[in-house]
Amino acid sequence: MKNLLLLLASSLFTISTAMAQKDSSGIYQTATDFQHKKLTYAINYKTEKHKISTNILFDGNEIKIKHDGRSYTMDKDATYGFKDTKGNVFRFVDRKEYRVLNPEETILIYEFKHLAHSPKESEKYQPEYFFSKDAASAPQPLTKANLKAASPNNHKFHHALDLQFRKDEELIEYDSYHKIYKLNQVYTDNQ
Repeated sequence: MKNLLLLLASSLFTISTAMAQKDSSGIYQTATDFQHKKLTYAINYKTEKHKISTNILFDGNEIKIKHDGRSYTMDKDATYGFKDTKGNVFRFVDRKEYRVLNPEETILIYEFKHLAHSPKESEKYQPEYFFSKDAASAPQPLTKANLKAASPNNHKFHHALDLQFRKDEELIEYDSYHKIYKLNQVYTDNQ
């Protein structure tokens, strides 16, 4: 009976943590924190407010957080990333923000948008796409050649990439029916 109560309490804690994470905003200090969904300066953005500023004019390497009425400053180079109040996840690499399009999938896909000074200027910059084989690996351009190099011994995956995707631009396709990026579906099917 005691073991059953402990199991039930543990299950409820896990479910409440997962549900809280869905509506949370905060800072991921490390790749391990990102993998375990552990946010620092976390809030439930549906019921609480705070502010995370990352595009600071005079020091592009700082993150400013206003949390519980106090201000904190962190170094982007020493911080993994953050989750905003819209549910978007970002990773910092070389002082730049990469949006993580699929934080729940195996191969992480990132979108990088150049900061433009005007709406006209932003039209000339198309988003660039990157990937990493796990949360700790450095993002690299999303190409079939780079994907093959990241998993050199998985020849089944190499062949499936060539069969499924004719051009690198197709690697960003999303399967809305299965709710997964096709790249990760191909990877999972060819392990």
